[in-house]
Amino acid sequence: MIIILLIAAIFGFVLSTTLFFKESTNTIATRILGSFYFLLSVYALQAYIIDGGFLEHFKWFFLWPLLPYHLIFIPIYYYFKVIITDELKWNSGELILFLPFLLGLIDVAYVYLQPESLYNNIISTTISAPEKRLGVHYLLLNLDQHLLMRHLWQLGVLVVLVPQIRSFIKKGKDDELKSILDKWLVTFWSILIIMAVLAILYALEKIFEENLFHNLLVIGENGGIITFFLYIALFLIGIIPIYFPSILYGYPQHQEKPILDIKKQDQTDDLKFGLNEQEVKSKLEGLKETKSYLNQSFNLTQCARALNMPSHHISYFLKKYYEMSFADYKNSLRMDHAKKLIEKGYLRNNTIEALAGDCGFASRTSFSKAFKNAMDVSPSKYALECK
Repeated sequence: MIIILLIAAIFGFVLSTTLFFKESTNTIATRILGSFYFLLSVYALQAYIIDGGFLEHFKWFFLWPLLPYHLIFIPIYYYFKVIITDELKWNSGELILFLPFLLGLIDVAYVYLQPESLYNNIISTTISAPEKRLGVHYLLLNLDQHLLMRHLWQLGVLVVLVPQIRSFIKKGKDDELKSILDKWLVTFWSILIIMAVLAILYALEKIFEENLFHNLLVIGENGGIITFFLYIALFLIGIIPIYFPSILYGYPQHQEKPILDIKKQDQTDDLKFGLNEQEVKSKLEGLKETKSYLNQSFNLTQCARALNMPSHHISYFLKKYYEMSFADYKNSLRMDHAKKLIEKGYLRNNTIEALAGDCGFASRTSFSKAFKNAMDVSPSKYALECK
């Protein structure tokens, strides 16, 4: 089961790198989430090294990670907050989030300031008896007490967020992108809660030296059911984004506009949730100027690359604002181009096959069918009407 930790670490590092560097429509939220997955990956990797018996080869990778671990619930808190409120805002009361980090800083500094023999003794104990490593005392707290405190804070953060999450989910229920976001947030929150509870139970086992579920040992001689499910929770947190690929792009923030007509704004709030209408329309206008839609190979993927937007956001926007699919929108642009060419007398010196090619169609048949569907007349008849 130890291999689960390594898999979770690898997935986490790949995901955090993707979230940091991939183009996103909500950069703040995406990078905050990336920082969480980076910390989680370091956490899982160290657990794999220690529980797998590899610490003697990585002695430097032991004490200092206590500090970033005490920050792991902070990106959790601010990720949810940014998604829910559409802004990254700080208030002085949130200083309490850094209390575990402060206590950890004191204990880590104390150990590093002592003679090297103290650190070597801690390492030797951990290598010879990994299951006893959490009982090591620093200056203020034992390692198991640090673990308990950290996950109590994580649990507290998640509980505090419940009212805001519930209120957020009630908004925009008919919005497709919002529905995906809601499912992701609930799933992510639920697994984090399970992880926090299991880690707290694990820490309590170590503090009181009592196996709370001694009849359900499943991981070796020193393992237990809590350890097993804690590993599973770490694994699920690491891979669950695979089922929500849209979070790799982030979610665009809802831009509030001056309330000129309250009734009109209320009617369109749900429709516009998550997308900046003017920004997307501006990008689509830019697409018209480049006329890249006239290439026969032009598809949704190429459009997404050209607009620097996720493809599912483009499809969603076209459906909501123009009530058409991407294929219909592309054909409408091509038909506008065809009409202009015909009106300028293109067919006087060129064939319909040539016109079809210049408008991005692979054949005369597909072009004529699309043109007639759009104009209710054939290209040749439209040319006669333009004389």
